[in-house]
Amino acid sequence: MSRRIIGLTGNIATGKSAVMRLAAERGALTIDADRVVHELLAADAAIQEAVVAAFGPGVRRAGGGIDRVALGSIVFDDPQRLRQLEAILHPAVRTEIARRVQTSDAPVIVIEAIKLLEGPLAALCDQVWVTACARETQMARLRVCRGLSEADAAARIDAQSPQADKIARADVVITTDGLLRETEEQFVAAWGV
Repeated sequence: MSRRIIGLTGNIATGKSAVMRLAAERGALTIDADRVVHELLAADAAIQEAVVAAFGPGVRRAGGGIDRVALGSIVFDDPQRLRQLEAILHPAVRTEIARRVQTSDAPVIVIEAIKLLEGPLAALCDQVWVTACARETQMARLRVCRGLSEADAAARIDAQSPQADKIARADVVITTDGLLRETEEQFVAAWGV
């Protein structure tokens, strides 16, 4: 039985989660790279020690895990520190994603990763899907759904690689400015199974 591995990416608040839900509803194994990061920060002692060694004891929670808010305040405004964190996390995330892919018998696997195209994860994928929407839509979603200020929302958007770069490398682009029904129609057309 052949299977298809779809790499899903797109900038913040462009609708990746909605596409992941649609894929899961159709029986796909969905792997969220960001969730894998959270799991590693919460449970992997070696990762925790490496993060504390790099960023100081202030990022450790009382219970031993990593305080993601404290860590985020260090890395989100400093591209060099963010690259340092990614150098610690990304190899372990790739290993865990590859393990999940290898041990799954799902006919379709969707790997969601915001930096899918910036690293070797894309090589695992048969197709690259990109979600996209207008900056105004991203801003509104970040303010309403995540409670960010206008300045914080803009900073998060501006910290990412240009949406156009992802679109240029996509096999499928799903625009999410409209109603969820319109997103689902595009999804179904691309899904094709």
